[in-house]
Amino acid sequence: MSRLGLPLAACLLNISEARRKYIVENIAKAALLDKNGQKHPEVTVLNIFSDQDYNRSVITIAASVDKLGLAESMILHVPGCSVFLFGEADLPEKRSLVQRRKQLGWFRRRDFSALEPDLGAAPVRRCGLTACFRAL
Repeated sequence: MSRLGLPLAACLLNISEARRKYIVENIAKAALLDKNGQKHPEVTVLNIFSDQDYNRSVITIAASVDKLGLAESMILHVPGCSVFLFGEADLPEKRSLVQRRKQLGWFRRRDFSALEPDLGAAPVRRCGLTACFRAL
């Protein structure tokens, strides 16, 4: 629960892009929109971190738990997006991020296309957007 009494969810978007700032910004903007292209009033981008050397970015988003449909919205607005749920968002198992990554063999895996995300397309090694959703 937040200090305001609203149950919150966090989303970390990991993007294989940092050098083309407009792409990262467009993905962040897409996270703020519903399926009709209107801005979600209870969704905000908290931070964007980009590492030019590794060409990777992480966008941190917060929303009220009832806006967990944000994951579905992301896959509509960002083609090729992969979504993995963990914590309270991972129903009914409620696995932690560490448990999910171990189960998927995330750090040992060479063929990312064999991963089965909860929503969206299978991630690709060369590029893509992977989102992890967790209720706070």
